[in-house]
Amino acid sequence: MEKLDSSAVKAILFDVYGTLVEIGDKRAPFRQLIQIGAGQGRKPSAQDAAIIMGRAVGLQETANLLGIRLTDADRAHLESELATEIASITPFTDTLPVLHELKSRGFKLGLCSNLALDYAAPVTSSLPITLDAYVWSFDAAAIKPDSRIYERACRQLGCAPGEVLMVGDTVEADVDGPRAFGMQALLLDRKGRSSTGDAIASLSELCGLVSQSA
Repeated sequence: MEKLDSSAVKAILFDVYGTLVEIGDKRAPFRQLIQIGAGQGRKPSAQDAAIIMGRAVGLQETANLLGIRLTDADRAHLESELATEIASITPFTDTLPVLHELKSRGFKLGLCSNLALDYAAPVTSSLPITLDAYVWSFDAAAIKPDSRIYERACRQLGCAPGEVLMVGDTVEADVDGPRAFGMQALLLDRKGRSSTGDAIASLSELCGLVSQSA
C-alpha cells in the first residue's frame, strides 16, 4: 500500500455508490437509454458519460441531448426503472458508524461522486449526517478523474490537496486521479478483487489508518 501520511490528513472525501451506499435493485435506466439509442442507429460515444453525469439534467433532457427519441412507453418504463433503483438505495453497514466516528475526531468529511442528477438526493437522505462538502459531477461540470472536480472538493473543504484523503472503489477515479492532483487516496475493495494490495476491504479499516485526531 502506498504510504499514507495520516498526520497530514485533515479531511476525508468519499466516493458514494459502491463506497458509502449501494443500489439493492439495479436497473441501469441510463444504460437502457443508451441501448434505445443504439436501436435507433445511434452509436454509443465515449462522451456519453460526460453528458449523463456532467450536466444537471433528468432522463428526458438527457435523451434530448443524446439525440435519442423516447416514446411515451419508453419514458414511463425508464422512469419506473429509475424509481425502483432509487427506492433500493441503502448505506453499507459500516458507513454510518465510520462517518460518525471520523466526524467525532474532528475530520472534515465530504462526498465526491460521478452521478446523474436523480441519484444525488437519495444519497443525502440516506446519510443523516451533515458533511462539509458535497461535490457532484453534474454541479462541477466535470467527471472524475478530471482534476477540476478534485479542485472543487478541496476548495469546499478549505484544505490543500495533500491534506485530503480520497476513499473510493474505482482505481482511476478515486485513486489515480486524486493522487495526480496531489491528494492522498485509498482504494476500497469490498469484494477483494484488487491484486495490488493497495486497498482496504472495509471502511472500518479506515478508522485505524487515520487514528490521529485531526
